[in-house]
Amino acid sequence: MRTGLLARARDWWQALAVCGLIVVLVVVPPAVGGYLPRALTSYFIFGLLALSVGLISGYGRLFNLGVGATFGVAAYAVAVLSQLGVSNPFLLLAGALAASLLVALLFAFYALVASGIEYLMLTFLTTLAFAVLPLALPDLLGGDNGLALKGDLRVSFGLNPLRGYEFYWFVLAVVVACALLSWFLISSQAGKAVQAIGRNPVRAAAMGYNVGGYRVALTLYASLIAALGGWLYILQNSFVHQDLLGLGNSTNGLVYALIGGVNSILGPFLGAILLRFVNDTLSRGSTQTPLYLGIVLMLVVYFVPDGLLGLWDRYGRRRPAAPRAAEPAEGTPAGTGAEKLEAV
Repeated sequence: MRTGLLARARDWWQALAVCGLIVVLVVVPPAVGGYLPRALTSYFIFGLLALSVGLISGYGRLFNLGVGATFGVAAYAVAVLSQLGVSNPFLLLAGALAASLLVALLFAFYALVASGIEYLMLTFLTTLAFAVLPLALPDLLGGDNGLALKGDLRVSFGLNPLRGYEFYWFVLAVVVACALLSWFLISSQAGKAVQAIGRNPVRAAAMGYNVGGYRVALTLYASLIAALGGWLYILQNSFVHQDLLGLGNSTNGLVYALIGGVNSILGPFLGAILLRFVNDTLSRGSTQTPLYLGIVLMLVVYFVPDGLLGLWDRYGRRRPAAPRAAEPAEGTPAGTGAEKLEAV
């Protein structure tokens, strides 16, 4: 009983801490002003990319190198629609989500027919193919010159990313909603099934779980998160370029998630904020930023393999030893379905 009370108290403290963090993010950056709200807006947007990678690679154990392509396709879809005269923000959002879902269906097919190195290579090669699309379709996608977002502030619901703090609060609201929804789904029975499949797909299939169906659902959901990031990116920057579709953008999302903690919801956001802040800081005073970042990444990967939030799991929590469960009586089932799922 005492163990249950301690666990419940810890959950309450974590919930209060998250609520406090949200309040701080709502109040403090606008109060400080200056460049901080705009910088945090960019960090949060790339945090959505990292969260998408974390959901697929951390919980689903599918090492997808094409999430960045989904992010870029959504941004390009908004730019193309605006070039065609579409300025309704809801239509632009629908176009971004629809384009990302088409790409997600391709990756979902890969999840059905391949795994491990084969799956990684398929997503890798597909990302390389998407990276040359602007060069193959220069009239539509702008070639290597990129593509600008046309239209006035109507495309961003009347919010100006360069003036005031309304756009910052808007992005923060989208990020909080995505994080809370992702936490709810991962904590649900379906989320536990996804994690069990990621750890041991053969055993999960033997228990009767539809491995392919869960992997497809996870891929589609994570792709929608990445698409929201791409949509917000072009609303903030009003321009898209070829690099958004390339391998670099996907690997950046993977690095953000790994540094913060790929097996968590907040970890990818933490990794995106820290790495992009370090990159912005170093780039102002040095031309050797990639070298310094590489050194930092090697140190973090070597000393903190579970990510920064993994330190909390390793040293922050003090879990009392759970009492040993009594042996079930003869004829009594060995455990519930949920208990068996946790054991996978």
